[in-house]
Amino acid sequence: MTSPCFEVTSGSLVTCVVEDAHAQATTALEPETSAPLDAVVWLSAHLAAVGRVVAPVATRRLREPAAVLREGHRRDLELERMLRIAERRHSGDVLASGLDGERIRRAIAARLDAHAELEHARLTALAEVLDDVEQVRLAGAYLDALVKAPTRPHPHLPHHGVAGAIAFRVDAVRDRLLDTMDSRHVPLPRAQHEARRPGRWGSYLLGQMQPERLDPPR
Repeated sequence: MTSPCFEVTSGSLVTCVVEDAHAQATTALEPETSAPLDAVVWLSAHLAAVGRVVAPVATRRLREPAAVLREGHRRDLELERMLRIAERRHSGDVLASGLDGERIRRAIAARLDAHAELEHARLTALAEVLDDVEQVRLAGAYLDALVKAPTRPHPHLPHHGVAGAIAFRVDAVRDRLLDTMDSRHVPLPRAQHEARRPGRWGSYLLGQMQPERLDPPR
């Protein structure tokens, strides 16, 4: 998967790639856009992808103190919990269906600002210690994780370590299945797959003509 950020010649590649999810979610949260569920999808996948590939690198290379890690985790969890409330309201949960949608939208926006503030500082510091090759590798890993990430919030499941890696994969499969069953719009970029040419019987079923083959001379 590619991104326009790879064409930018100035600034931090990692910051550009990762913070695009913030911009996409902010746009979806605008009152005139009225697409809060798109913001839920973008931010759920973003939080999962950052936790999967960016956070471990930042923790290792920046040697972040425990207080910073706790504060980052707190802000991410608060955002994810509010995303879960919005997702429950949209899905018709009786306990959340009566909640004010506008108040939920503003609450998500406020928690996104708090999350983005700390994450921007982390990405800026990370860009100073990574060389160009490392930035390209990390940005590519984030984008790859983003297209494979869960599309719904899971604030009560593990996010780190082996348990977090397993939850990432299981939640992603479950969420994609539910998205298909619910016919839910998923605004995330899709992984690119190489097109395969149908075989003989596939062409027959599709009504496609097969080129005539001449018998080789004997």
